[in-house]
Amino acid sequence: MQTDFHFYAVYALARAAGFKADDADVIAYSSEHTDDAKYDHALDFQNGGRFQQILTAHQFLTPRALNRTTCYRIWVPFHFLPGNLGVDFYERMVTRPGGAIAQRLIDDLLASNIRPYALHRLGILLHCYADTWSHQNFLGVIRDNMNSVRKLKVQRMPASSFQNVMRSLRKRVKEYAIPKLGHAQAGTIPDEPYREWRYENYSGKKFDIYNVERSLDAAQSCYQVMLKFLKIFPAYSHTKPLQWHELTSMFEKQLGLEADSRTRVDSWKDAISGGEFGLKIEENDKNINYDDREWFRYAVKVEKTDNGKEIYERKPEFEKSNWKFFHDAGAFHRFTVLHEILPEHGMICG
Repeated sequence: MQTDFHFYAVYALARAAGFKADDADVIAYSSEHTDDAKYDHALDFQNGGRFQQILTAHQFLTPRALNRTTCYRIWVPFHFLPGNLGVDFYERMVTRPGGAIAQRLIDDLLASNIRPYALHRLGILLHCYADTWSHQNFLGVIRDNMNSVRKLKVQRMPASSFQNVMRSLRKRVKEYAIPKLGHAQAGTIPDEPYREWRYENYSGKKFDIYNVERSLDAAQSCYQVMLKFLKIFPAYSHTKPLQWHELTSMFEKQLGLEADSRTRVDSWKDAISGGEFGLKIEENDKNINYDDREWFRYAVKVEKTDNGKEIYERKPEFEKSNWKFFHDAGAFHRFTVLHEILPEHGMICG
């Protein structure tokens, strides 16, 4: 899924569930930032201390870095959560919508004590959970044949146009240079909510897919997680939640919009700020916007030396900043998936 779902749809869901606007923004930002935390170098601060970033995304990785280690540290815990169906290890690694591993991860969150990064962890979990719908039937490790996409056909998209898109992706995003990883052979088609497409997998099984249906199912499932969270942690509840059926038509309309990413995002912004989801509009709702460097700029000051080297300084707000809490939550999430939940199911991936 892309920014229109991971940030804007998640924001709308959080507000409808009863979170106040500021908390909804933290949840939605964490959800989308899971696709944008592209740095893993430690920050050695000029005013003392050191902080290790957690890599949850992949855009800056070179093809050489897209190896087994990267797959198990990034793709598996954050984007292609194993579904645990089948007998063979790699069959069990295939992502399934709302699968048993995902449910166990949700249970772990809901049974945890509240930490300063609870909302950030919720947002990361919702990203991972939603991706089990858009990434279903693929696995987050490089594997011969099992990630094959054969006889791909995309409605209202000529084959020549798809090939042009793929060439562009391979130049910009190194993930798509590795055809045996995830859904690389299908490009961004599985992540675009309005797409209708079909293909055959490595075993000849045919799939006929309407992404709106998948996205609606993911949205409703994420909404249920939010409602459960608020029931267990009522201090975060700000308003009475809406019923899912009150939201369905607007979500179906937004998810079905056949347009580029920027246009889809603008449509979500207008719908949220215009009160089209039946929400009591707060100030943050009117100015909803995602900036992938906003949290970092608030927490860290960056200067360049004469030779171009970057030096970092902790700002006074660093210890309680959303940027720090996001990385704390990312580290916790990755450890929980790789070292606790997957081993419970006999899957050693850490």
